[in-house]
Amino acid sequence: MPPIEELRRDFIAVDRTVPVVDWKPGALTHLGPSVAVIGAFDGVHLGHRSLIAAATEEAGDRGMASVAVTFMPDPDEVVAPRPDPKLCMSDDRLALLASSGVDAVLVIPFTVELSKLDHAEFFQRVLLPACDIRSIHVGADFRLGHHGASTVPVMGEWCASEGISLTGHELMAIDGEVVSSTHIREHLAAGCLERSEQLLGRRYLLRGTVDPGRGEGTGMGFPTANVTYAAHVQVPAEGVYGGLALVDGTVWPAAINVGKPPTFRDRAASASLETNIIGFAGDIYGAAISLVFLWRIRPLVQFPSVDALIATVLGNIDEVRTELGESGVSLHDFR
Repeated sequence: MPPIEELRRDFIAVDRTVPVVDWKPGALTHLGPSVAVIGAFDGVHLGHRSLIAAATEEAGDRGMASVAVTFMPDPDEVVAPRPDPKLCMSDDRLALLASSGVDAVLVIPFTVELSKLDHAEFFQRVLLPACDIRSIHVGADFRLGHHGASTVPVMGEWCASEGISLTGHELMAIDGEVVSSTHIREHLAAGCLERSEQLLGRRYLLRGTVDPGRGEGTGMGFPTANVTYAAHVQVPAEGVYGGLALVDGTVWPAAINVGKPPTFRDRAASASLETNIIGFAGDIYGAAISLVFLWRIRPLVQFPSVDALIATVLGNIDEVRTELGESGVSLHDFR
């Protein structure tokens, strides 16, 4: 079992130490002159954290407050024909931002109307009435306005005319690869957990609820929890994974199956995500569950018989048990 510090990090068991404020005029003007860092921050990955660190460092040097400005929902959910799958739920995104070192988080409702504002209208009508911004940090590829017409140089000219500094930071790279939500999604879709973890800064987390499924696992010797998750979140590549399951504040070892098992693919009740929670006993239908993916054991395969499937799955579970044990760890006991 990973150390408790890693468990709390991976399951985003963080305390919101600063206010998370919904936008309105005057929402954060009580903070006084502030340094803002603006973005959608999907996943709040290492690149985002580097950007946030630059803003908080400047704020500290200038004796100002630091504010993370984000949008809800993610802008591409409003304007993109096919929005990208998300790397974390909205509540987790806000929790990560609130624990990132800033003094406050400002949440701006993103609408079609907002998307049509140019940068000057956005700053004048939305951002500046809510917070006394004196400096802004964004990624070099950040854009505002209809069809992303306002680039960092364009916004910088307007900000300079208003006495506001704007810094567009080059994107962070690790081993020559830019740290981006797009690249993390690509690694997850390929089942490359190690690389996605390197860019994300933590292991991948997926949240859902436990619903009834085929009901055959118990009879085969490995009861499973069928997990229903939001349609707009990223899922790792189909396959069997060693991982962890968080249920009611306790983390358990878990063997996780992503994708409908080929042997049961034609059955209506077959789940596309299910997990055997090792060492756990109890009825959790309807319960919230969170899964963290540690390593990929194998791809999904069509077995020649049910007996062959059972033997392989039991072997997969034994692999996880050998690696992680079969005891639960309470996150609540280590605050």
